[in-house]
Amino acid sequence: MDKTKTVKTRKTPTPAFAVISFLVIVAVLVALINLGVDTTMSVFIAALIAVVIALLLDIPWADVERTLLRVVSDCIPTFLIVIMVGMLVGIWMAGGTVPALMYYGMKLISPKILVPLAFVLSGLTAEFTGTSFGSVATMGIALVGVASTTSIPVPLVIAAVVCGAWFGDKMSPLSDTTNLASGVSRVPLYDHIGSMMYTTIPAALVALVLFTAAGLMHSGGEMDTTRANLICDTLAEHFNLNPILILPAILVLLVSVFKLPALLGMGLTVVVSIVFAMVFQGVNFVELMNYAANGFTLSTGVDIVDPMLNRGGITSMTGLLITFMVASVMGGIITATGILDVLAKDVLLKFIKSRGVLVTVTLIYCYIVNFLTAGGQTVAIIVTEQTFEDAFDRMGIHRRVLSRTLEDAGTLSAPIVPWGVATLYVMEVLGCGTEYIPYCWFIFIVPIFSILCAFSGFGIWDKDGNKMWGRKKAAAK
Repeated sequence: MDKTKTVKTRKTPTPAFAVISFLVIVAVLVALINLGVDTTMSVFIAALIAVVIALLLDIPWADVERTLLRVVSDCIPTFLIVIMVGMLVGIWMAGGTVPALMYYGMKLISPKILVPLAFVLSGLTAEFTGTSFGSVATMGIALVGVASTTSIPVPLVIAAVVCGAWFGDKMSPLSDTTNLASGVSRVPLYDHIGSMMYTTIPAALVALVLFTAAGLMHSGGEMDTTRANLICDTLAEHFNLNPILILPAILVLLVSVFKLPALLGMGLTVVVSIVFAMVFQGVNFVELMNYAANGFTLSTGVDIVDPMLNRGGITSMTGLLITFMVASVMGGIITATGILDVLAKDVLLKFIKSRGVLVTVTLIYCYIVNFLTAGGQTVAIIVTEQTFEDAFDRMGIHRRVLSRTLEDAGTLSAPIVPWGVATLYVMEVLGCGTEYIPYCWFIFIVPIFSILCAFSGFGIWDKDGNKMWGRKKAAAK
C-alpha cells in the first residue's frame, strides 16, 4: 500500500487568497472592536479564523504548533518586562518616587512657561511611569487645573499635556506599547528606543518651540494655585519627600543610556526602588511585595489625589499580558499559514520599490487600522507589524525601523482619533471636548521626521544593523 497517497500536500496560498484572508481577519477585528467586544476576545476570534485558514490550506497541525511555540517563546522576555513594569510602578508609588516627581514638578509651575512645562512635565511623568493615561490623570489634572485660572486657552494646555504624555509613554522602557512594538517585531527593547530617538527627539524639540511660542502669546493674568497647593500639601503630608527619591526614576534612564539588557536593567531598578522605599518611607518588605503584586493603595481623604496614587502592581498588567499572549498566538498561526509571505513577496513588494515608500505606506496603514479600530493602538501595532515585517526583511531594512514606525503612527495617533478610547479618556479625565486635537503638534510632526529619515537614509539601518547613512548613494539605495 502506498502511504504517500493518504498524506495531504500543503497548499501554497495564492496572492488573491492571501489578500482576502488577511482582509477578512482585519475586517473581523475592526468590526468586533467597534461593536464593543473586548480587544483580547476580538484578537482571539481572529486567531480562530487564522486556524480555519490553516486548515483550508491543509497545513499539518504539527507545523502550526511549531511556529506558534517559536513565536510565543520569542515574546517571553517582553512578558517578563511587562510584569516588572507593574511591580515597579507599585513600588515607586509606595516609595515616594512618583509623588516626589509630581510634587517638585508642580512647584515649578509659572504662567509664562505653563504650556511648554505641561509638555515637559507630562513627558517626564509618562517616561518614569510608562503610562500616558497615568500622566494625564496625575500631572495633567494638576496642570489643567492651574491653566483654568489663567488667560491661556485650556485646550492648548491639554494638547501639551497629551503630547507630553504620549511622548514619554512612547520613549519609556516601562510602557506597554514600547514593549509591545519591540516584542512583536523581535527587536531588543533598547535598540527600539534608540531607533525612535531619530524621529521622536527632533519632533519633540520642534513641538517644544511651538508650545513655548504659543504659551508666551497667551501668558499672563492672575493664577489661583489652590488646586496645585492642595495636591502638594497632601503629598507632603503622606510621604517623606526629598529630591533623592527621584534617583530610581533616573536609574531607568541610565539603564537605557548604558544599554544594559532589559531584564537585568529592570531587575536592578526594582531592587534599588525597594531599598529606597524601605529607607525613606519606612515601608516594610511584606507591604512592598504586596504593593508590587496588587498595586499601591492609600486613602488621603482628598478625592483629587487618591486616583493619582492608587495604581501599579502586576495585576494592573494582566490585561495587557493576556492580550499580548493571545496576539502572539494569532501571529504564530497567521505566520504558519504563509499568507504574510505571499502578501509581502507577491503583492506589497511589487508596488513598494524604495525604503521611503515602504515606511510611508506602513505609517498610512497603521493610521488606517488605528482609526478603524477606534484608537486601538495595540491592534494597530500587531496587525501592521504582521503585514510589513517580511517587506522590511526582503528590502534589507532592520526591524528596529519597523518597530519605530509602528510607534510613530500606531502609538501616537491614539489620542487624536475623535471616537477613540484614548481621546474619550482624555475628555473624561480633563473635562474637555475634542478641541485640543488641532494643537497636538508633536503627534503630527513625528511622522514627518519618520518619512524624512526613510527617504534620506538618516536613522536607517540595514538588516545586519549597519548604518545606512554616510554611505554613497549607490550603497544606500
